[in-house]
Amino acid sequence: MQKKAAPQRAQMEKLQQRITTSLAVANRLCETTPTPQYAAAPDVNILKNLLPECEDSEFWQNFKKAAPIMFCLSIEEDQNLKIARDMSFIEELLKTKSILSLLD
Repeated sequence: MQKKAAPQRAQMEKLQQRITTSLAVANRLCETTPTPQYAAAPDVNILKNLLPECEDSEFWQNFKKAAPIMFCLSIEEDQNLKIARDMSFIEELLKTKSILSLLD
């Protein structure tokens, strides 16, 4: 029985270390990223739907394909696109930070 417990404990310690490291990175990004004045409370039910929350949204799937063209042609010249990009990044960053905080 103890033979099984040791590898499981080691796995849990590695997972905890990865979560702690990822949460530290998310916290550093949040400190250096301008955020809107409103603060959304983390969704307490976020872990109930964890896999769909981790999947890329339809927007991001399309964005990955179009990003090089969009960035080259218009992103720095169109203030609305810059705002949309920044807000989308901030939302994903805060969601990731919430998941990591809950896991921690």
